[in-house]
Amino acid sequence: MTRTFPTNGPINGRRIALLGTSLVQQNHHAGERHIWSSARGWATWAEVLLAGRLDIGVFHDPLVHPGWEPSGRIGVTRGFGGLNAGVSGQKARDIALRLDDVLKLDFDLIIVDAGTNDMMVETKEVIQATRETIVDRLLCAGKLVILLPILARGTQKWAVGGPERAKAHWINQKSLAFAAQRTGCHVFDWNEPWIDWSSVDGVPQAGFSDDGTHFSVPGGYAVGKALAAYLAGFLSPPSARRLAPDDRFDPVNNPLGNLLPNASLRGIGSLRDEISVSGSDVVVDRLAGSADGQDGWQVSLSEGQASIDILDRDYRNPLPAGAWVQASCLVDVDAHDGWREISLEFQDQAPEGLTARALAPFDLGEGTLAPYPGEAWKGLLRTPPIRLKTSMHGLRLGLRLQLAPSTSRASMRITAPVLRQVVPPSLF
Repeated sequence: MTRTFPTNGPINGRRIALLGTSLVQQNHHAGERHIWSSARGWATWAEVLLAGRLDIGVFHDPLVHPGWEPSGRIGVTRGFGGLNAGVSGQKARDIALRLDDVLKLDFDLIIVDAGTNDMMVETKEVIQATRETIVDRLLCAGKLVILLPILARGTQKWAVGGPERAKAHWINQKSLAFAAQRTGCHVFDWNEPWIDWSSVDGVPQAGFSDDGTHFSVPGGYAVGKALAAYLAGFLSPPSARRLAPDDRFDPVNNPLGNLLPNASLRGIGSLRDEISVSGSDVVVDRLAGSADGQDGWQVSLSEGQASIDILDRDYRNPLPAGAWVQASCLVDVDAHDGWREISLEFQDQAPEGLTARALAPFDLGEGTLAPYPGEAWKGLLRTPPIRLKTSMHGLRLGLRLQLAPSTSRASMRITAPVLRQVVPPSLF
């Protein structure tokens, strides 16, 4: 079959998809009334750190899709659709069987994880052959492919010196050779930031995984940071996310305008007229002329939980039922090892309305949250879009923060908040 490829040039960040196992699926999470991107997700962190250049769009979808049931549980749904095509528990052959569905999605580049669940039941030759079949099918459909190696596991999952560890190394070397022979196929080595290179067994770094296989927040951040740097060569150059002060919602002339009444955060009136702050030890001050020239808020706290409501609690949705809406804001976080949550939450308060969250925290069990990065970082928090159930009900938008007890205050800055109607996603 003749292969065709996208024209040379940068790829639109909204045209990149993910395919794979739980290592992919867990970038997002959905339930009956919620959908969020997870802080344990490596692709989630790449999206945040690329500050708008990458957008792996997902949407709430309660329907059951045969062949997409997590862990093979018939009748169970992932809860979301879109460009995250990861399904927990699937072997490489299961992923290959979903390619017809995957190719119905609208994308130019796809990141592929396959084979990690096969290591104890298939030969290395069968696993690699199936990986190559998946990639060749995607290439023949005109897609660019980034193939992921088999991700290293802890010794509680794969025994020291066991066959799984040896097979993984063989497959990863064969994958490099295979990609070198295929135009349009690339390899991102997610093991490089993941592995503890002082370990003779090549296990994940301490704290990077909660179970020796899957990502916790520190592991997701490390791999996401490396992926963001890698994808920079594929994506359009960065641009300033400056908000036009007059880009406001108008039901006739600008229905896609910003719904927030003072999105530029300029110092007009009382700060308490603009936001509502809750928390025992949180301080919010105006930030005039931040590093990127935008006004905003400076936030600091020493421990506990804090909420900063960006929308007035009496705000009513002016959009019709069925409108799709998405929220975002820029954050610039100073180094501190106590952060346990920095997420943006958007809620439709209509009966059966959905809640969307960007960078939701990861619970390690019994309410213990995994730590967010201790180093300084900045990026864009952007919720998945949600479909409003009815008109004229309340909407809530706020930043949710948690900090472990500390002897020093943690601080961050918020700029460029946006809440606007968006084009409906391509439903799958």
